[in-house]
Amino acid sequence: KFLYESQLKKYDKPGDITVPTEFSHILQENVDFMTSLAERHYYNCEYQQCFKITSQVLTRDIYHTQCLPIHLSCLMELKKTNALFDLAHKLVDLYPESSLSWFAVGCYYLLINKTDAARRFLSKATTLDNVLAPAWLLYGHSFAVESEHDQAMAAYFKASHLMRGCHLPLLYIGLEYGLTDNTKLAERFFKQALEIAPNDPFVLHELGVIAYQSSNFTSAEKHFRDALNIIKNRKEITVLPDKWEPLLNNMGHVLRKLKKYEEAIDFHKQALILSPQNPSTYSALGFVYSLMTKWNESVEYFHKALGLKRDDSFSTTMLGHAIEHLVTEISIFQDSDNTAENAVKYEQQIAINEFLVSKANEEKSLPNIKITSNRSKSNIMNTTIQSIDTSLPDLSANDCEMDISN
Repeated sequence: KFLYESQLKKYDKPGDITVPTEFSHILQENVDFMTSLAERHYYNCEYQQCFKITSQVLTRDIYHTQCLPIHLSCLMELKKTNALFDLAHKLVDLYPESSLSWFAVGCYYLLINKTDAARRFLSKATTLDNVLAPAWLLYGHSFAVESEHDQAMAAYFKASHLMRGCHLPLLYIGLEYGLTDNTKLAERFFKQALEIAPNDPFVLHELGVIAYQSSNFTSAEKHFRDALNIIKNRKEITVLPDKWEPLLNNMGHVLRKLKKYEEAIDFHKQALILSPQNPSTYSALGFVYSLMTKWNESVEYFHKALGLKRDDSFSTTMLGHAIEHLVTEISIFQDSDNTAENAVKYEQQIAINEFLVSKANEEKSLPNIKITSNRSKSNIMNTTIQSIDTSLPDLSANDCEMDISN
């Protein structure tokens, strides 16, 4: 009974497991119990600890069918390409007729961004076992990374039928709806996923993106902050992983909309630490500084953005506005003879530039500032619902345009 219950409560904290004292010495070496514990670590985004446990299980039984999908998920999440290649090669040599072996090969090829090869091997895995949910989910990702939304959603819906009680297929279906501008359906699936996994930062992040797109900035801020707090409270997190750079930038965008400019700058600068070569972040910083009328800083960051992306029309346009403001300020303070006349000219120049900025905000072709949907680079999970092995892989970042109005 205890083993069965531990498998059902995979979304609980790993530390919440209370092992009966009469079984403690037995369960410490029980591979099924260790797999259940690893699964909890995985769903709580504690990938290093999960990987440590699954590695111990597979040293005893390389073909433990419940543990393999979790282990493969961790290898993808931690980007251990060499270890994934070795394991897939070994499984194909030992069990060439097993669907899990070819699923492992598909994981490897998707991790190294060879989607055609990944799709071919995942198709073979689903042919050998039509109810292998992890393969269907990964199959959907192979289409999603190439923006083939219809085929991706068909695979995700198939996975969701096989993975009752797991939030990941719902999350991915919501992502695809969001990318096709169907925000209502996207929000519906994200909320269903949140009911199952209320502490999943990926779900909270996507809800924040949807709230932003619906101009509900207060709600977006709450979702982003909740996601960030959950990530920072993970025991194994000492430095924020670089995959969370979109979350920090999105937080900055929302705070800008709420006119919390200093805090917005702080989050954008944190994002720069994780991804220092992202021109969109420099554009965002330049825009916030321009809203604060700090023209020197604004010019500096727009220059940096253009240094990384020369054809960025938004940064080019805004750099021109910032330089105009800067020149106007300098000329006014240098000429002190006609103070009243200069003040009027300055106010007129501000009004003109504000009009130009508002026109730039309306121009759909300009923005380089984006609000980004975040997909973790692989979520393959095992869930034991209705005796079906389930697993879930990758989520790659997808951009959706964000307006730049202040």
